[in-house]
Amino acid sequence: MAILVDFELVREDSREVEYTFGYPTKDRLLVIQKESRQGRPLDGTEDMQYRKAFGKILRMQADGTTWPAGGSYAA
Repeated sequence: MAILVDFELVREDSREVEYTFGYPTKDRLLVIQKESRQGRPLDGTEDMQYRKAFGKILRMQADGTTWPAGGSYAA
């Protein structure tokens, strides 16, 4: 099974970051609490696209000090 999901940072404040994600259009949103690193999709659907985008964002952020501006997951 192949999966492709793109994501892009749309908002960041002192407590959380928000990303738009999806493929072919980025039409969904996910929010991550910075301190706890807990995330949730705003539409409530924790499907494969959400899990892969969320995981990739966390891995990219763990490698640096800032939240990634965008990226993609492909497998």
